[in-house]
This record gives sequence, structure tokens and C-alpha cells, in this order.
Amino acid sequence: MNKTATLLGVVAILLWSMSVALTRSLSEALGAFGAGASIYTISGLLVWLVAGKPHIKGQHPVYLYGCGLLFVVYMTSFALAIGLADSRQQTLELGLINYLWPSLTLMFALPLLGLRVRWWLWPGVLLAFCGVVWVVSNGDILSLREFTANLAGNPVAYGLAFTAAFAWALYSNLLRRYCGPRGALPLFLLATAATLWLMFLFQPLKEFRFSVTAGFELLLMGASTALAYLCWDSAMKKGNATLVAALSYFTPLLSTLIASLWLNTLPSAAFWPGVGMVIAGSLLCWSASRNVPQTTQK
Repeated sequence: MNKTATLLGVVAILLWSMSVALTRSLSEALGAFGAGASIYTISGLLVWLVAGKPHIKGQHPVYLYGCGLLFVVYMTSFALAIGLADSRQQTLELGLINYLWPSLTLMFALPLLGLRVRWWLWPGVLLAFCGVVWVVSNGDILSLREFTANLAGNPVAYGLAFTAAFAWALYSNLLRRYCGPRGALPLFLLATAATLWLMFLFQPLKEFRFSVTAGFELLLMGASTALAYLCWDSAMKKGNATLVAALSYFTPLLSTLIASLWLNTLPSAAFWPGVGMVIAGSLLCWSASRNVPQTTQK
């Protein structure tokens, strides 16, 4: 087990924790569509240069087309959800919804990978969702009216955030089952960029106010996105994958801290308990799958 590879996994977690803050900051300058398109164009080209061209030949069709589509859906939904938030405070909420994916990944692994878990997986999934409801309803978890009213205030952004969480959970499971030794990540990133550029061209109001600050943030975000995926891949192949996976469940906390500092936005009083519930629920789900004899998926 390679300690350096394990450390790279930690680096990937730190880099991913910057994504909400940088995506929002760039969206305020380049617009939701322009920011996402620019980010994934740069990161796709960098991954291609560092990791080499995507491996398409011999790939399972489910990986190439199914995982490719889910990747584009996730990346597009995440970028647009953050970019279309009504405020920076709402950006933090939408970012937290995205981090439902660890719990959902384990839930979907039951039918897709034949994963066997202990009974407390389900309380873990419920606790993670309760954390999101707590935050969106401003701490009044029993008030369905407050929750639905906040969702109705920006249904597109909230819908995209939930779509992103479900898409990444499905992608992660199908990737594990159908991807070969080398994947087509650069192709997926550039396909995401092309999708967002098309959306950018056909939107009625094209916001794109480039500046030195936006250029710096764009290079930082593009490079960090590319580097994060490469570091994560190394950690999963050569490092202590169990330790890195456990640490990844604290990404919502790191992401919130970085976003609140970068965007100069103080989270509401109800936000931190919600973050704690999402993290606790994710860790509960993770522990439910540990040291359980698994079935063989055919």
C-alpha cells in the first residue's frame, strides 16, 4: 500500500472541496453556462495532456454511453445549480444537496453491484436526507410548508442539485462495474464542456464578463478539477482506499468552510446541524457496508 497514493487521495478531497466556492465565484462573472463550459474545457484538456488520450476501443457500451451520459448530466447539473442560485447563502444549501451522493451510492450499490449491507444503511440514508431538509427548511424539519416554499423559490436550481447527487451515485456504481483498466475521462469532461457551450450559445442573455480575477479562478478551478480526478484515481488503485473513502465523507464540512470564506458568506444557524447530519448519515451508510461478506455480481 502506497502512502504517497493515499496522500494524493487526501489532496483530491481538498481540491474537490473548493469546487462550490470557485464555481459560484466564476458564475457571477461568466454566467452559469459560461463558467461551467470554461471550467470543463480547461480541465478536460489538462487531463488529456497529463493522462493521455481517452481509451474508447474495447470499452463496454454501458460505460461509454451510460456512464458518459451520467457524467455529463452530473457535471452540467452541478455547475448550473451553483450558478443559478439566487444568493451565495443558497449556494451553500445547493452544495450540501450535492453531497447526498455518498449515501445514494451505497444505496444504489445494492441492486447494481449486489452489495450486502447491515440494516443501519437505511437510517443513514434517512439521516443524510434529514440534514438537507433541515437546512432547506431553516431548521424547522417538521415544517413541510417551509421546505416546499424554499424549493419553489428556485425549483430549477434545487432540482438540478438533486439530479446531480443521483446522477453521480449511479455513475460511481456503473463505473466500478463496467469500466476497463483505463477510462475515457478526458472525453467525458470535454463532452460536458461542449454541452454547456451549446447551452451558452442558445441562452437569451449571454453573461460573460472576463477579468483578471476570473481568469485566475478559472485556471485554478480547471487545474484543481483535473488534478483531483488524477489524484483520486491513483489513491483508489494504489493507496489505502478505505481510509481515503472514509475521509471523503467530511467533504461537505470542508466545502462549506471554504465556500463561506471564499464567498464571504456566513452560513445560517441551521446550516451546521444539517451538515453534521449529512456527514453522520454518510458515515453510518459507510459503516453498514464494512466487513460484510459480499455476493458475486455477474
